[in-house]
Amino acid sequence: MTRVVLLGGGGRGMGAATARLLAERGDRVVVLDAFDTVDDFYPLADEADRVALQSISGIETMSVDLRDGAATIAAVRSVIQRHGHVDAAVAFAGAVTGGRPLWETDEETLEKSIAFNTLTTWHLARAVVPHLLSRPAEALPTFVALTSVAGEKGLYGLAPYVVAKHATAGIVRALASDLVGTSVTACGVAPGSTDTTMLRQTAAAYGLTDVHDLVQHQHGKRPLRPEELAHVVVFALGAGPVLHGAILPADAGLGRV
Repeated sequence: MTRVVLLGGGGRGMGAATARLLAERGDRVVVLDAFDTVDDFYPLADEADRVALQSISGIETMSVDLRDGAATIAAVRSVIQRHGHVDAAVAFAGAVTGGRPLWETDEETLEKSIAFNTLTTWHLARAVVPHLLSRPAEALPTFVALTSVAGEKGLYGLAPYVVAKHATAGIVRALASDLVGTSVTACGVAPGSTDTTMLRQTAAAYGLTDVHDLVQHQHGKRPLRPEELAHVVVFALGAGPVLHGAILPADAGLGRV
């Protein structure tokens, strides 16, 4: 069955890798990202990222800032008008900042981190879940949110990100409770240190020039590859009710070994 899958914040990194993998499997993928937006807080996906995705058969892109709830609803409605339905959605959007302890972090930084990491997930869920509820169980309607190891534990100097990702994990759990008895599955994937812009930004926050300093407690002592995480996300999209309410650790043992 060909599915229509929305990837929020999927313009590069894990999102783009997942888009490619889904397209290879024959799904129709729509990537929603702020391709036309520049923000001093965090480097966003850009026109080159959009062109790279659009060159792949089965992938289309829409420029939308998922921090804007009304714009997110409008984008999802546009997809429904073109394709007739949506079967699944993944919330990838996020941004990391830090380098200071909580008591030295200003409120604006916290608010921006919540906007990038939490509100983007909230807005996508609010926009797409009503449409997922109309899909039959055999279509495996699913909402997946990318949380993080930071959504399960504290990380030194990254208080705004940790707070925002804990809230994102809360969205998964709250949504799963609200969806009990329906055909829709809600679950999360919690990546460890992955070779993306976010990992490089994390290293910069710590004053590091080599991201390998951040992965000494992961299996292999190397960053995970976006393609590796994409396989976990695709698994979550196809697992159905068995994963309802779960947040899959996809962190190569970070913090446990």
